[in-house]
Amino acid sequence: MKNNKKEKKMKKKPIATFCITGALEKYKRVDAIVEIHNKTNARFVSGVSSKTDYLISSRKDTRKAKRAKSFGTRVIDENEMIAFIKAGNFPVNRV
Repeated sequence: MKNNKKEKKMKKKPIATFCITGALEKYKRVDAIVEIHNKTNARFVSGVSSKTDYLISSRKDTRKAKRAKSFGTRVIDENEMIAFIKAGNFPVNRV
């Protein structure tokens, strides 16, 4: 008999973290967070740090976007966010 819990852990997708800054055009912020949480492997964090994988922002020249880039956080726009939601996955490059 196999250990199902162990199998499920091994099959889990890596968790990506994301933060949203500024206004979105097609989503209310809370709706975007819920949609991403329900349909992808990503979880919301309230601020950008070295552990944040994605910053969703309509502008890439803001102080927060520049700070995110300095941490190695990928800055994406709303259209890229929607593509990741449709794909069901935010790619995670870290170990």
